[in-house]
Amino acid sequence: MRRLPLLLIMLLTAAALPAAATRALEVAPATPPPATAAGETINGAVAGVLIAALSEQFGGRSVSIMLDEVSVQQASIRDSTVSGQGRARIGGDQDWIGFRFSTLYDTAFNSAAYPGITLGGVTSKERDLPNDPMLVRQLDERVVERLGQEFAEQTVRLQLDRIRTVQAGSHYLRIDASGIADFGPEGTSSARIEALYDRRDGAWLRVDYELGPGAGLQQELDELARSSNSSADLVAAGSAPAASSP
Repeated sequence: MRRLPLLLIMLLTAAALPAAATRALEVAPATPPPATAAGETINGAVAGVLIAALSEQFGGRSVSIMLDEVSVQQASIRDSTVSGQGRARIGGDQDWIGFRFSTLYDTAFNSAAYPGITLGGVTSKERDLPNDPMLVRQLDERVVERLGQEFAEQTVRLQLDRIRTVQAGSHYLRIDASGIADFGPEGTSSARIEALYDRRDGAWLRVDYELGPGAGLQQELDELARSSNSSADLVAAGSAPAASSP
């Protein structure tokens, strides 16, 4: 389990970027966590690893986040599972990208493990778009290249059979895909891909993949969570005025 102390994260973050690109954290007031010292400590540790992980996954770019929902569940005598939803903003951009997260918090060391982060699926403002063949081909090539680096002695071929492109903000595209990674004589593995593309700059900001039996199941769980969130947003929109964007 990867676990980084919050102080170390903040020092690494400050050293990795110039002062103008310092990461920012905002906690949305919509669903505030309990106003206790313990709750603030947990939120601080979790926010630290989220900012560090998102910045790493976005190629070292500065990141600001807002935490909209935070849930803490006891996992053991010492550890707690912390999960929730939030929004991330890259650099000084005005667009916010929704994400869901989960991490393990160590109460003895007041530190959080490297988090699992899934982009999208937290707002009804996202819109499905037709898949762009050129972007799908680029994504395939990037994942195959990274798989070739990870499994240097094997020939890898990717077969994507489920691809979804979603508009996230004014110029971001989120592409989720699943299929099979074929390693030839070594066999095959389920594969799940999550990517973020910036149409304005023509750049891939994030390309992440997962292999193994859990990849296909996780794709189905993500789709179910997105459907649930979309339904909840529709109900809320019908019963109350829509909240203004940050």
